[in-house]
Amino acid sequence: MAAKAARRPARQPGPATTGARTAGPAGSSGPLTSGAVLAQIQAAAPSLVPSARRAMEVIIAEPEAVIGYAAADLAARANTAASTVVRACQQAGFKGFQDLKLALVRDLALRGTEQLVFSNELDSDSPPAKVLHTILGASSRALADATTTVDPVAFAGALDALHTRRRVLLVGNGQSSAPARDASYRLRMLGLSTTAPSDAIGQHLAARQLDDQGVCLTISHTGATRETLLAAETAKARGAYVIAVTSFRGSPLGDIADAPLVAGSPQQGFRLEATASRLAHLAITDALFVGLALRDPERSTAYLDAMADVTAEHSL
Repeated sequence: MAAKAARRPARQPGPATTGARTAGPAGSSGPLTSGAVLAQIQAAAPSLVPSARRAMEVIIAEPEAVIGYAAADLAARANTAASTVVRACQQAGFKGFQDLKLALVRDLALRGTEQLVFSNELDSDSPPAKVLHTILGASSRALADATTTVDPVAFAGALDALHTRRRVLLVGNGQSSAPARDASYRLRMLGLSTTAPSDAIGQHLAARQLDDQGVCLTISHTGATRETLLAAETAKARGAYVIAVTSFRGSPLGDIADAPLVAGSPQQGFRLEATASRLAHLAITDALFVGLALRDPERSTAYLDAMADVTAEHSL
């Protein structure tokens, strides 16, 4: 099974989703953040049939105009049928086209004049102030969207696994390697037995050594990194609980995971998207750290006090 991960061609994942069952605009119990509806539509589009995907692409490209459309109008723009438009909206997590339009109205009202897409804002002539504003804006959006894209049920499952199992393997490669090591360090502060090998062979070996009392916490922006997939599939085959922190729903890594935690930016261009998503992934591991500390405050306090003592010993 593990060998299959190395040979599998990585399919193109879709952007982070709001998770229609838990945080979508229809019947949502949480606050709607600016851009969340478009993020949900972007997430659903890649998994739809071509005729339905065309309708979603029109909505993504022209959200203000779509508010004034009937289903037949959108169908004509997308060269499809009105019934396909309605089904596409339902598959994206809405009750129908009218429900999607109402959600778009709320979303655009929250967004106001704010720009959702940053991909073309910076170039070699951009002044430093604009670079700072754009990057901080992208990071801010990634964090705001994470409040709607992370499935709270999956998050609770991840906390349960980390609280009850003995060993934790942290896996991240490339840009995700630093967040994985940071998560390993923070979980060790709470007394967990963690390891975060920096090389793919070490990750694969550590995954082979897990059992049903282990957790494999993986971090990958695309959810399609071959080495990370191999470690996750190997850990899964050994009975370990797999957590995936990723930016894309429906990615190969998300499909493997017992707890896919989807957090990342809307499509902001490949450079800004990956940069902003890394911050969201750090925030998710911070949330796991705090959630675990709250599960057993007395034990956590003892470990954190010990960490403070060690830190003091290394301070000038």
